[in-house]
Amino acid sequence: MFTLVDFITHVKGIEYLMSIAAIAGFLVFWEVLKPRPFKTVVETGKDDLAYIEQTGGFGNVMKSVGKIAAAPFIGLAYIVMLPVGFFAALAIGGINLAMKAAASLVGKNATFEWRPVEAYLAGKKRKQQTATKADKDATK
Repeated sequence: MFTLVDFITHVKGIEYLMSIAAIAGFLVFWEVLKPRPFKTVVETGKDDLAYIEQTGGFGNVMKSVGKIAAAPFIGLAYIVMLPVGFFAALAIGGINLAMKAAASLVGKNATFEWRPVEAYLAGKKRKQQTATKADKDATK
Protein backbone atom coordinates (compact mmCIF):
# COMPACT_ATOMS: atom_id res chain seq x y z
CA MET A 1 0.00 0.00 0.00
CA PHE A 2 1.59 3.16 -1.18
CA THR A 3 -1.23 5.65 -1.46
CA LEU A 4 -4.08 6.82 0.73
CA VAL A 5 -6.61 5.35 -1.72
CA ASP A 6 -4.96 1.92 -1.44
CA PHE A 7 -5.03 2.14 2.34
CA ILE A 8 -8.69 3.22 2.49
CA THR A 9 -9.71 0.49 0.03
CA HIS A 10 -7.90 -2.12 2.11
CA VAL A 11 -9.46 -0.90 5.36
CA LYS A 12 -12.97 -0.78 3.82
CA GLY A 13 -12.58 -4.33 2.48
CA ILE A 14 -11.61 -5.61 5.93
CA GLU A 15 -14.47 -3.62 7.45
CA TYR A 16 -17.01 -5.22 5.09
CA LEU A 17 -15.68 -8.72 5.81
CA MET A 18 -15.87 -8.09 9.57
CA SER A 19 -19.46 -6.82 9.32
CA ILE A 20 -20.57 -9.87 7.29
CA ALA A 21 -18.84 -12.19 9.78
CA ALA A 22 -20.54 -10.40 12.69
CA ILE A 23 -23.98 -10.75 11.10
CA ALA A 24 -23.41 -14.45 10.30
CA GLY A 25 -22.06 -15.04 13.82
CA PHE A 26 -25.09 -13.35 15.38
CA LEU A 27 -27.49 -15.50 13.33
CA VAL A 28 -25.68 -18.71 14.35
CA PHE A 29 -25.57 -17.57 18.00
CA TRP A 30 -29.30 -16.75 17.89
CA GLU A 31 -30.12 -20.23 16.53
CA VAL A 32 -27.93 -21.91 19.17
CA LEU A 33 -29.85 -20.16 21.97
CA LYS A 34 -33.16 -21.67 20.84
CA PRO A 35 -34.45 -24.89 22.49
CA ARG A 36 -34.15 -26.80 19.19
CA PRO A 37 -31.38 -25.13 17.20
CA PHE A 38 -31.70 -24.91 13.40
CA LYS A 39 -35.16 -26.54 13.47
CA THR A 40 -36.71 -23.74 11.39
CA VAL A 41 -33.82 -23.83 8.92
CA VAL A 42 -34.24 -27.59 8.37
CA GLU A 43 -38.05 -27.30 8.05
CA THR A 44 -37.78 -24.44 5.59
CA GLY A 45 -35.26 -26.41 3.51
CA LYS A 46 -37.57 -29.43 3.44
CA ASP A 47 -40.51 -27.25 2.41
CA ASP A 48 -38.43 -25.73 -0.37
CA LEU A 49 -37.40 -29.16 -1.67
CA ALA A 50 -41.04 -30.34 -1.58
CA TYR A 51 -42.12 -27.26 -3.53
CA ILE A 52 -39.41 -27.83 -6.13
CA GLU A 53 -40.49 -31.45 -6.62
CA GLN A 54 -44.15 -30.41 -6.77
CA THR A 55 -43.67 -27.72 -9.44
CA GLY A 56 -41.75 -29.77 -11.94
CA GLY A 57 -38.52 -30.87 -10.41
CA PHE A 58 -35.08 -29.46 -10.83
CA GLY A 59 -35.55 -28.68 -14.54
CA ASN A 60 -37.30 -25.40 -13.73
CA VAL A 61 -34.70 -24.64 -11.08
CA MET A 62 -31.92 -25.17 -13.60
CA LYS A 63 -33.69 -22.83 -16.06
CA SER A 64 -33.80 -20.16 -13.38
CA VAL A 65 -30.15 -20.76 -12.50
CA GLY A 66 -29.29 -20.49 -16.20
CA LYS A 67 -31.13 -17.18 -16.46
CA ILE A 68 -29.33 -15.88 -13.39
CA ALA A 69 -25.99 -17.01 -14.82
CA ALA A 70 -26.78 -15.33 -18.17
CA ALA A 71 -27.75 -11.99 -16.57
CA PRO A 72 -24.21 -10.55 -16.36
CA PHE A 73 -23.54 -11.38 -20.00
CA ILE A 74 -26.83 -9.81 -21.08
CA GLY A 75 -25.93 -6.72 -19.06
CA LEU A 76 -22.49 -6.63 -20.67
CA ALA A 77 -24.05 -6.88 -24.14
CA TYR A 78 -26.37 -4.01 -23.21
CA ILE A 79 -23.43 -1.87 -22.10
CA VAL A 80 -21.51 -2.69 -25.27
CA MET A 81 -24.51 -1.79 -27.45
CA LEU A 82 -25.18 1.57 -25.74
CA PRO A 83 -22.66 3.53 -27.86
CA VAL A 84 -23.97 1.87 -31.02
CA GLY A 85 -27.51 2.87 -30.11
CA PHE A 86 -26.38 6.38 -29.24
CA PHE A 87 -24.67 6.93 -32.59
CA ALA A 88 -27.61 5.34 -34.41
CA ALA A 89 -29.98 7.75 -32.66
CA LEU A 90 -27.74 10.68 -33.62
CA ALA A 91 -27.64 9.50 -37.23
CA ILE A 92 -31.39 9.00 -37.42
CA GLY A 93 -31.95 12.38 -35.78
CA GLY A 94 -29.61 14.04 -38.26
CA ILE A 95 -31.34 12.39 -41.20
CA ASN A 96 -34.72 13.39 -39.80
CA LEU A 97 -33.55 16.98 -39.32
CA ALA A 98 -32.19 17.11 -42.87
CA MET A 99 -35.45 15.74 -44.26
CA LYS A 100 -37.45 18.34 -42.32
CA ALA A 101 -35.19 21.11 -43.63
CA ALA A 102 -35.55 19.87 -47.20
CA ALA A 103 -39.30 19.53 -46.81
CA SER A 104 -39.58 23.05 -45.41
CA LEU A 105 -37.65 24.47 -48.36
CA VAL A 106 -39.72 22.60 -50.92
CA GLY A 107 -42.99 22.90 -49.08
CA LYS A 108 -42.97 26.68 -48.62
CA ASN A 109 -44.20 27.26 -52.14
CA ALA A 110 -46.42 24.22 -52.40
CA THR A 111 -48.27 24.18 -49.09
CA PHE A 112 -51.59 25.78 -48.36
CA GLU A 113 -51.53 27.94 -45.28
CA TRP A 114 -54.90 28.61 -43.74
CA ARG A 115 -55.09 31.63 -41.49
CA PRO A 116 -58.22 32.28 -39.46
CA VAL A 117 -57.78 36.03 -39.85
CA GLU A 118 -57.98 35.76 -43.61
CA ALA A 119 -60.82 33.23 -43.65
CA TYR A 120 -64.14 34.36 -45.06
CA LEU A 121 -66.32 32.33 -42.76
CA ALA A 122 -68.62 35.20 -41.77
CA GLY A 123 -69.47 36.18 -45.32
CA LYS A 124 -66.97 39.00 -45.58
CA LYS A 125 -66.43 38.15 -49.24
CA ARG A 126 -70.12 38.64 -50.00
CA LYS A 127 -70.16 41.97 -48.14
CA GLN A 128 -67.21 43.14 -50.22
CA GLN A 129 -68.98 42.06 -53.43
CA THR A 130 -72.14 43.97 -52.47
CA ALA A 131 -70.04 46.98 -51.53
CA THR A 132 -68.25 46.93 -54.89
CA LYS A 133 -71.63 46.61 -56.68
CA ALA A 134 -72.93 49.59 -54.76
CA ASP A 135 -69.82 51.58 -55.69
CA LYS A 136 -70.27 50.65 -59.37
CA ASP A 137 -73.91 51.62 -59.25
CA ALA A 138 -73.02 54.93 -57.60
CA THR A 139 -70.47 55.77 -60.28
CA LYS A 140 -72.94 55.17 -63.12
